[in-house]
Amino acid sequence: MRRFILWSGNHPWLVTAFILACTALAVGGMFRLRVDTSTQGMMVRDAAARKYYEETLKLFGTDNVTVLYFQDENLFTPGKLKTLGDMIYTLESLPGVERVESLFSVTNVKSVDGFLETYPLLGWIPETGEEAEQVRKDALANPIFQENLISRDGRATAVNLYVREDASDPDFNVKFSRAVDEILETQGAGFETAFQVGLSYTRRLISENILKDQITLVPLSVGVLLLTLILTMRSLSGAVLPMLTAGTSMLWTAGFMGYVGIPINLLTVIVPSLIIVIGSTEDIHMLSEYIEGVREKKERGPAVTFMAGKVGTAVMLTALTTFLGFLSITLNEIQMLKQFGITASFGLLVNPLTTCMLAPVYLKYFGPLKSSHTGHGKPNPIDRGIAWIGELILKITKTRKKLVLTALLGFAAILGLFLSGVRVDNDLLGYFKESSGIRARSQVLHKNLSGPQAFFIRISGEEEGAFKDPKNLARIQAAQRAMERMHLFDKTLSLADHLSLIHQEMNNSDPEFYKVPESAELIPQYLILLRRSDIETLVSSDFSEANIVVRHGISSSHGLAQALGRLQILMHKEMGPHFKFGFTGKNILLNKAADSMASAQAKSLSLLLAVIFIIMAILYVNVKAGLLSLIPNLFPIVINFGVMGLFGIPLNTGTAMVAAIAIGIAVDDTIHLMSRYHREMRILQNQQTAMEVCVRSEVRPVLSTSVALALGFAVLGFSGFVPVISFGLLSAMVMIFALVGDMFITPILLASTQLITLADMLALRLRKEVLTASRLFMGLRPWQIKKVVLLGRMLERTEGEDLVVENEYGKSMFILLEGKANVVKKKERGGEDIVLAVFGPGDIFGEIALVDPGPRSATVRAEEPVRYIEIDWDSLKRIQGIYPRLAGKLFLNLARILGNRLAQADKLISRLQ
Repeated sequence: MRRFILWSGNHPWLVTAFILACTALAVGGMFRLRVDTSTQGMMVRDAAARKYYEETLKLFGTDNVTVLYFQDENLFTPGKLKTLGDMIYTLESLPGVERVESLFSVTNVKSVDGFLETYPLLGWIPETGEEAEQVRKDALANPIFQENLISRDGRATAVNLYVREDASDPDFNVKFSRAVDEILETQGAGFETAFQVGLSYTRRLISENILKDQITLVPLSVGVLLLTLILTMRSLSGAVLPMLTAGTSMLWTAGFMGYVGIPINLLTVIVPSLIIVIGSTEDIHMLSEYIEGVREKKERGPAVTFMAGKVGTAVMLTALTTFLGFLSITLNEIQMLKQFGITASFGLLVNPLTTCMLAPVYLKYFGPLKSSHTGHGKPNPIDRGIAWIGELILKITKTRKKLVLTALLGFAAILGLFLSGVRVDNDLLGYFKESSGIRARSQVLHKNLSGPQAFFIRISGEEEGAFKDPKNLARIQAAQRAMERMHLFDKTLSLADHLSLIHQEMNNSDPEFYKVPESAELIPQYLILLRRSDIETLVSSDFSEANIVVRHGISSSHGLAQALGRLQILMHKEMGPHFKFGFTGKNILLNKAADSMASAQAKSLSLLLAVIFIIMAILYVNVKAGLLSLIPNLFPIVINFGVMGLFGIPLNTGTAMVAAIAIGIAVDDTIHLMSRYHREMRILQNQQTAMEVCVRSEVRPVLSTSVALALGFAVLGFSGFVPVISFGLLSAMVMIFALVGDMFITPILLASTQLITLADMLALRLRKEVLTASRLFMGLRPWQIKKVVLLGRMLERTEGEDLVVENEYGKSMFILLEGKANVVKKKERGGEDIVLAVFGPGDIFGEIALVDPGPRSATVRAEEPVRYIEIDWDSLKRIQGIYPRLAGKLFLNLARILGNRLAQADKLISRLQ
């Protein structure tokens, strides 16, 4: 990645041409974008459930119903009924209306003077008040009409439009709903209350809110990001860079959506805001390193080179983890979440690409040449505040390690107790705020008539004509009455209801006879009195399958799942083993999607954590490093789910994304901290000092990115959709706790380890003598030797320079890796140097000072350019802590070396004596 950044900076015109060409290509795809307001994306791709649903629609007709609600104190007057009739006539002519069910279309069954009369309830418009009042009484006396087409107080009525949408027109529902509203406005103005509710109206509101979100969220995200960057980075020209890279990434992502056919829907609408907010984090880290480079190099070009060397590996890793975080969402079976995961992961994959191409070019020509936090002059309040935060973090993590870990992890553990309280919900109506008009309308409908939600109970008989058998019809009626006693659903309707009404009226309107007749001969006679249109939604044409239409006001899929669980038991009991039955409908399919969320969440989180662990463990050649990268980021995730359980925030299509995305993003700062700590440790070889330098250097970019992310996610709180609001606010909270974890937990954990990267291992070239002949490395494999070398302090000297000076205090030993060095000692007389020994690759010297610190006995001078490492007891302790088995072999070899040295000293003393 470092080479790619440098290459981009050195080829500005080529990079610019490539960016422009890709952008032009993306613009072509943007014209193919479409808005999808359907509920299909909220359902799982369950082929069996979808097939069963579609078969049921073929048998009993569409379940796409638009309900028109009319309420008036004087509803049943000739004038109001005429207005209502004229309006229904107009509604019938609307494209897509399959049939209209109202008081004007139903058949009234009534016993008059011992004779049964069947006639249209409103076959003509009443001319007098008495006639209108009689219609009201007849409607109220009919149990089929009650709470279906007329309220119990007779002040409200419903007109049900059964709609067959035009699949070739993606805007059909929006156009249809608007056409209905136009009719209501022009012809329904005389009613106290008149409104529509239903799937078409819902989809229209979704479409309008998507447009509002685009207009609101993107500018807000840009504004928040610019303000955060200007305040924290103190650079207006630097603040332009994230806008440039994010804008390019947004165009590319929009083009990608158009080409692959992913629509703008409830979730993909927020992707531009996410690209702006999340994509800016790498720009902030790169800007921070660039400004540090300007402070050292004083020029843009060298500062860009400095920046590339500092952030190359970290940018590659953070881009990978963020990409994986969003990609893991595609493991969900819900189509909308899959589309969001694909779109967002693409956008956040191309964003680091555009950043690594555009940032070096932009900074090379337009980058800031000074910063308010360069150390010259009096620092401003923001810089003083950031510096104070850094020192406070260092003080707390240095003196209160156990207390900090106990407090933070204890807090997470307490909130973790509420994890079991998280419930899954896939509520379409729940996408709208409590104060929204659609929820208010649904409540009015639920209170006065029947709720706008509906599903079918499809019952399959054994043979043709099964539901002309009174025993089978009686079972259906028994099930309906048991459902009424459950008090969970508003209204049920079946063929048994129509037959029971006729049977009642055939017996002088005696309510005791409101039941299916026991005589099989009566059923065909009663059926003759019914029009096919009255029962076509309730029984198949061959009477082999029956349908119970269930109306209810349960919008929550969690609540519906509980109700369906009880209903399943009830139906098994009432229908017996000889009938197959199933529940189906749009909200049933939505409910199945909710069931898949919990398992998909566990699957995506587990896979993501495993992948991050493996990547970090391989990168730093240490399992401990993999675990270390996860702990600070699991901390905010546990808090997220704990808060959801504590406050009853459901797991839905919005909140299901938080955990996976948060891990993918939050680990970015951990990676930058680990990368910086690794670099400083290689230089300083002191864990505490390296950590102090790391925190002081990284506090600004980590704080800036976390604040920018938190505020950027909080912007989603202005969305028109509740799951998006929940997603934004929960993500903002997680970013704050991720900041706490990175700034307190990560330093404490890092300060007890040392990191080696796979790149270091691969880049390190050791001579054969070091690998095979060094006494210190006897019995060690090449990769183990490389670990020891990398954990020491790497030093270099040119020809004639001293590696060790005689009589100078020392407490460490050295291992020569390349070149030759002479051991020299001055003569007592004349001061000339005497060469006592010559060291080559693999030789060690100064080992006595390791166990007995003091003045050096001789000088070691480079005969040619040399490279060597220094190891002291602190280094050995670190090796022991990180690789205990390796340290055991190392200590054994060291003991042998010191033993040999002691034996040689003994022999020399003996000869001298």
